[in-house]
Amino acid sequence: MTIKDWIYLGITVASYLLAIIAGVYAKDKAKINRATRAGQALDVLGKIATNAVHEVEFLGGTSQEKRQMGYELINQALHYMGINDVTANMIYGALEKAVAAMHLADAEEMEKDPAVAQDVDEKDVLQPVDQLPKPETPAPADTKDVTADDK
Repeated sequence: MTIKDWIYLGITVASYLLAIIAGVYAKDKAKINRATRAGQALDVLGKIATNAVHEVEFLGGTSQEKRQMGYELINQALHYMGINDVTANMIYGALEKAVAAMHLADAEEMEKDPAVAQDVDEKDVLQPVDQLPKPETPAPADTKDVTADDK
């Protein structure tokens, strides 16, 4: 066999391999696309849950109110994006995961910066947010409105 024959043989074998790979992909294309779409939906759900948890934590309320508000925020965002096949258990699971990640990030921040850790009392960290004492608001300063008549 000459070198030219080897090249033709290589091209023929490569063509057959390419045809086999294309056939397998075409056969499993629907399954691959479905798995990819499901993965993308779960990624989007996780990102939305993280944003919702931070928003709900900022707004405050009891833990049950926060959970319900987080569920509603996520559900609205998913419907807005056209993702409708997400169950309530998936949303609540994403919420719990985002809350755990937020608490873990807060704990790591306290370990890194001792000044932040000194400002927080341990008993306050262990209490639910709705049972913490409310900070006192400072009294407004006594200011007189000076008008032209008073001068």
